[in-house]
Amino acid sequence: MENKQEIGVNESSGAQKVENIGEQVKKEQRQAQLRIERAQKRVEQKKARAERRKAEERALLEKQEERRRQREEKRGDDKRHDNKGNGGWIAAVSILGVLTLGLATTVTVGAIDMKRTKAGVSDAYRSTTYEIVGIMENVDNDLDRVRISNTPAQQSRILTDLLVQARLAELDLEKMPIEAQANRNLTSYINRVATACEGMLAKLRNGEALSERDAQTLASLYATGHEARGMMQEYIGKMQDKDITDYIKKGMGAFKDTLDKLEKATLQENRMTFAENKGGAGTDSKDKKPEEMPKPQPREKEEGIGTAKAEELCMDYFAEYKAQSFQCVGETISRGVKAYNVQGYDARGVMIFAEVDRNSGELVRFDYHETCMDKKFDTHNAKQIAENFLEKLGYDDMEAVRVRENGAEIDFTFVYSDDGVAYYPDTVKVKVCLSRGVVTAMDASEYLRCHKEREEPMVTLNMAQAKAKLHKDLSVETARLAVVKTARGERGAYEFLCSYEGERYFVYLDAINGNEIAIVNVRTVG
Repeated sequence: MENKQEIGVNESSGAQKVENIGEQVKKEQRQAQLRIERAQKRVEQKKARAERRKAEERALLEKQEERRRQREEKRGDDKRHDNKGNGGWIAAVSILGVLTLGLATTVTVGAIDMKRTKAGVSDAYRSTTYEIVGIMENVDNDLDRVRISNTPAQQSRILTDLLVQARLAELDLEKMPIEAQANRNLTSYINRVATACEGMLAKLRNGEALSERDAQTLASLYATGHEARGMMQEYIGKMQDKDITDYIKKGMGAFKDTLDKLEKATLQENRMTFAENKGGAGTDSKDKKPEEMPKPQPREKEEGIGTAKAEELCMDYFAEYKAQSFQCVGETISRGVKAYNVQGYDARGVMIFAEVDRNSGELVRFDYHETCMDKKFDTHNAKQIAENFLEKLGYDDMEAVRVRENGAEIDFTFVYSDDGVAYYPDTVKVKVCLSRGVVTAMDASEYLRCHKEREEPMVTLNMAQAKAKLHKDLSVETARLAVVKTARGERGAYEFLCSYEGERYFVYLDAINGNEIAIVNVRTVG
């Protein structure tokens, strides 16, 4: 009898655990669904903004045409004016001279208007090209991460972001001056990415695991997208103003060559068959009503260090920039940070815009509007320049964990490190100009908001137990304990620097249960 009672208790306990797991899965599915709906809403809002811009451009062109028509009518009226006699002849000649001048002015103004219109179109296409390159980088990074993810929750998060990026790419491709056939060939790859995401997200919502075929699909999409990303980055690095103009006028040039390469790169992928799953969430694209928008807060009485002290501190922070003077031009209040906006110029007239904490006087962030054209410093030198700048500001024990090179500028992400533990909430981002070897931007807002005295992170698993939960094909290079920020607050995690098929990643596993918290594509710095 006692054995039967024990069996009954065990069965009841097991059923309760299964029920709890089921509730957790449903909760994660609801959260994923909400993320998709919010993301799709952002896509719809961006599309609406693009349509408004097009309408404004059409209205501008119509207004310019109306002004031109009115000028022509006025010239016609002036020509019909008749003058007689010698004095009339002189007057007629004078009027003719004025009309000729007016005609020349009209033609010149018309030419300027047309030139501005063409420049505006080229600038719009150039801006869209840059945006597409950025989106394709995000698509490439997401595909790179999801193919080595090993838990449904993390797969769902990455696939959701990937779906959003694919939809954004579709919208941008629609704005480009691409022929219909070429556009279909290019967007078919993006459509395939989006369709694959929708199908896999549907599986995860139903509690299914991604199959081996799904893994093959992701690997194939990644290979194609990575090649396309490389082509676009190569083109954008040497793009000139006349490239898009040549394509618009003649359908030729470097832009056309790049499109041809992209079309060929995606052609094989486009031929592959894939069972489309059209499931997806509905969206709510209603904008907030004006009364729902937050009302501006009244200006508070000056407190803390004061504007004069903020200006004085900036003279010290940017002494090496040979700044002439600084002036407080406003305030910023965001996410708990209250800062003075301080503006100054160096000896060459280049502007420096900084935010200084109103209470502590710390430099929260700044931008130095220096133009960087060529590379005179390498990554190692740039890293040393960034470290020296942080040390001067009093940021000790900072470690560079990520680097991103963008033309003649390079971005570093530094985190606070103590006793071998990396604290990712305490992050400082620094940008260095490779032309002049100076820091051109910094953002320490996350560090100032999060840095504090902490106890050692809580762990349940040891390093070996956590490592066993990684994707089987990953090769681990280094491992250490870290603290990361999640929706539930700061958590201890094991950070693994891994490699797979020539790519490298930071994989973060929860130090208590071993679940994947994040996967980051990385380039290490020496």
